[in-house]
Amino acid sequence: MVSVALVLLVLADAYFVLTTLVDLFPFNNVREARRSEQVAEVAINAPVMALPAVLFAWAAGAGLPALAYVGGALELLAVLNGLALWWLPYLAAVTVPWATAGTGESWAALHARTYAKTVIVLPRRGDRPRPNLEHMILHALMLAAAICTFAAARTL
Repeated sequence: MVSVALVLLVLADAYFVLTTLVDLFPFNNVREARRSEQVAEVAINAPVMALPAVLFAWAAGAGLPALAYVGGALELLAVLNGLALWWLPYLAAVTVPWATAGTGESWAALHARTYAKTVIVLPRRGDRPRPNLEHMILHALMLAAAICTFAAARTL
């Protein structure tokens, strides 16, 4: 379980960086995002997403389950933030305050410009932004990583 948790933590971060910087249209729509937006997103989020893996590896190496639990909690917090960002607008028509920090755009406008042309498997709900497949996979990876990290922490 320790190896699975670590692989999922690293995989989620690598997947995030890849899908933020590499044009895989129509899976993602990097070509419509400004390069400065891409770089800022990776510069802010990749270290935050890497921290649980670092803490977990340290915990596994030193036999300190408390660090693994902290890593799992941080991963869970990150995925909950992502779920709030993507699913609250879709399900409840509520946009979180940090959705467009520093962009000067509304979430609906930013979504329309950067995500609306990507692969989206969810049905429309009026004019609400829908989570795209790219982010659904990212959130599933992160949630699986958090769950496995908590499970593996019990074995340390």
